[in-house]
Amino acid sequence: MENINLYDIFKQYSYSQLKELFEKAQTKEEQDFYMTLANIVLQKQQLKVIGE
Repeated sequence: MENINLYDIFKQYSYSQLKELFEKAQTKEEQDFYMTLANIVLQKQQLKVIGE
């Protein structure tokens, strides 16, 4: 079995893609998961803007 790196997979998703997954989520837990990931993406973008 190939070694799967979840972080590398996560980095491929944009905020809008994660928001779309959130909207399609079938449970509150799944919504919370995607919203948390979307918030991480936003925080990283904010840090880039602040750093510039």
